Amino acid sequence: MMCNNIFRSSLLWLFIVGISLLEISACSSGAAEKPAPKSITSPAQLLDQGIQKYNDNDYQHAITYFEKSLLQYRSIDSATGIAQSSLNMAKTLMAINNDQLAAEYIKKAGAIIQQENLNNLTEHLHLLKSSLAIKHTAYDDALHELEAVLNSNNATTRLAALKNRTKIAFLKSDTDKQIWLGKYKTLQQKSPEITRSHKARILRFEAELTKDASEKKNHLKQSLDISRELANRPAIAATLSQWAAVDSETGDADAAEDKILRALFIRHQLGDVKNSLSLIKQLDVLYKNSDNKKQSITKVWINKLSNHDLSDWNSLFLDFETYPKSR
Repeated sequence: MMCNNIFRSSLLWLFIVGISLLEISACSSGAAEKPAPKSITSPAQLLDQGIQKYNDNDYQHAITYFEKSLLQYRSIDSATGIAQSSLNMAKTLMAINNDQLAAEYIKKAGAIIQQENLNNLTEHLHLLKSSLAIKHTAYDDALHELEAVLNSNNATTRLAALKNRTKIAFLKSDTDKQIWLGKYKTLQQKSPEITRSHKARILRFEAELTKDASEKKNHLKQSLDISRELANRPAIAATLSQWAAVDSETGDADAAEDKILRALFIRHQLGDVKNSLSLIKQLDVLYKNSDNKKQSITKVWINKLSNHDLSDWNSLFLDFETYPKSR
């Protein structure tokens, strides 16, 4: 079931794992087995609902379902269910950049996995810890975590590990970044139809490699088209932001502003404060260079978000909205 969930969401290697806790076997004779108690089926259903919400990029509702599944798994002392729910919570919190709380769930999951010898979850734990380390530029720690999964027997896990390893190489501008990208691309091409989200990410890496502006835009357009088809909102926003930087470099301020605003709308809808702040800073630089009066608005929001003032968060995008209002 884990693979089905992951494949349907284009191999989001996540730790979003939905397992069936029961195996119902048919007998040729004898009485039918009793149905599973609700105390067992209910948390599994909540976990599955959380998985669906995560795959739909509905992180707030995913968190709600994972919190409920965690409570119910704790009520029956299911180590596997507790660890899975904790990993799911951590991955979802990381998606909206609540990394401090995510780290606490990772720590809890790791302790349970070690204590109960849940070896089937150890690779997922290593991947998640590597992703968190990358976000905090702790690249040595991330590389250490990836050592355990880069040669995994599971192709899905190995692909996710190569994605993280390639990302590190690009972030550090390592001389071997093309080598890691080549490995990542080769594995992705072995299952192109069910790994399209990875294809979109590879195209963004390739756009970063080339120095030709038109080639960059071509790679980014292909990446954006794939992410749109998959309705992968974080990937759409990331691609728009990367493309906006290219537009800025080529002097197309209007196109850059349009893409940043589109990305900002998505990040705001996702409740992603960190990336929203980053995009507003992009706008601020753009407006400063063009002597745009809108810079006064960006300054206000940079100050608020930098000081963790979220009191007006729900109205943030109204200050940047370009679409007409019906009333």
